[in-house]
Amino acid sequence: MSAFGSSPTARTTSIAPNDCIVPSPGNDGVSSLRWSPVANFLISSNWDSGVRCWEVQEQGGQVRANPKAQVNHDANSSVLDCCFSNDGSTVFSAGTDKAVRMWRLGETPPNNLAQQIGAHDAPVKAVRQLPSNLVVSGGWDRKLKFWDTRSPNPAGVLEMPERVYDLDVRGNLMVVATAGRHIITYNVGGPQPQEFSRKESPLKFQTRSVAVFPDQTGFAVGGIEGRVGIQYVQKVPNKDHFAFKCHRQDNNAYAVN
Repeated sequence: MSAFGSSPTARTTSIAPNDCIVPSPGNDGVSSLRWSPVANFLISSNWDSGVRCWEVQEQGGQVRANPKAQVNHDANSSVLDCCFSNDGSTVFSAGTDKAVRMWRLGETPPNNLAQQIGAHDAPVKAVRQLPSNLVVSGGWDRKLKFWDTRSPNPAGVLEMPERVYDLDVRGNLMVVATAGRHIITYNVGGPQPQEFSRKESPLKFQTRSVAVFPDQTGFAVGGIEGRVGIQYVQKVPNKDHFAFKCHRQDNNAYAVN
């Protein structure tokens, strides 16, 4: 496991007084950030081909992020997504090298290249782990693939109506957002994913992100027009679908990633 960065010093210039500056964030754009489900570890995927890990601690009333380690995808490829395993021991990542990769924290892979556990025919945009411990990946080849980390062949494949732009999993609910403003929900609590619904995004333009609610009653979807849509999987008393504007300044609208 390759170390990176240097020991953080006192907080430097921040947007807000209580912000914590994360050192050594990478040499290009950050594509995703994830917290460990069991510890104060933060991981990121980056367009510079790196997957990085920090340990976040509070010292003397100040929050500090300490660089711990980094692994990579193939050189000159971008990492588009990352996530923790359910037990927090392993990091999964996906990128433009068309690979789904696995990094067991505390281990150093050969050549510092994260172990490949799966592949698509086009860049892989999103990756998560299911309650069954299978890993699911969504690619621009219009496929969802399911991986057992012990086998190089997919445990299952689902055809999507368009390129996968994002997916999220909480408990037994998986939501997949694709090009063409398609949103598909699945029940992943059984031995096989069961499609629950297929609908059009409430947003008018391209989807960039989707996040399932912690209570699994619905999800939020973000788009390129600086707008978020709130959708419920089933009717919830006193709650309705709605959308709101955000990430806008003057006449500029920014994508919700």
